[in-house]
Amino acid sequence: MAVATMLPSASPQSPPQYPRIKPGMMGMYIFLASEVMFFGSLFAVYFYLAGSHGTWPPTAPSSTPEYYVSWFPIPLINTVILLSSGVTCHFAADAIARDNRRRFFMLQIATIVLGFAFEAGQLYEFISAFGRGLNLTANTFASAFFTMTGFHGAHVLGGLILLILILYRASKGQFSSQHHVGVAAVTLYWHFVDVVWIFLFGILYLSVTLK
Repeated sequence: MAVATMLPSASPQSPPQYPRIKPGMMGMYIFLASEVMFFGSLFAVYFYLAGSHGTWPPTAPSSTPEYYVSWFPIPLINTVILLSSGVTCHFAADAIARDNRRRFFMLQIATIVLGFAFEAGQLYEFISAFGRGLNLTANTFASAFFTMTGFHGAHVLGGLILLILILYRASKGQFSSQHHVGVAAVTLYWHFVDVVWIFLFGILYLSVTLK
């Protein structure tokens, strides 16, 4: 009598398991960690310079009482603009996560417009400072000021390029509630430049003009 043998039933291959944090987001976290160290080193140099001078900023020429920066009106307006762009960017990401494409496009475009408005304000500040004789080689404060705000402005410009790229990809239907890691990563970067500006505004503007 033949003996029937039971063959193990083939089980379907289980799908690959990924970590809770998507690789794209993990990459952005690692990148921002390096950016924290970069800007942290700039702040450290600034505090070293401030601490090594008896008077900070160095005494301005008496003939130009507005030689240094002021927190009002352009820097304050710029601060409101950039923080507002962080709000619109956040809710744009929330909209795409809910498949609300119309709201996403409106808020993403608003974020980009606000970002360029911030850059325009910074450019106006630089031109005004140069007109007062405050430039990169004027003194140690000027060197630190233009280096720190210049690097931040470059990061904002980089963020604007990423936001425009996200907008273009979204127009091609590449993002949805199931796939929006790129949107979330760029939103995180934009919040980072917002936070850095808060520190710059407090240290380079408020602490200098409100003594």
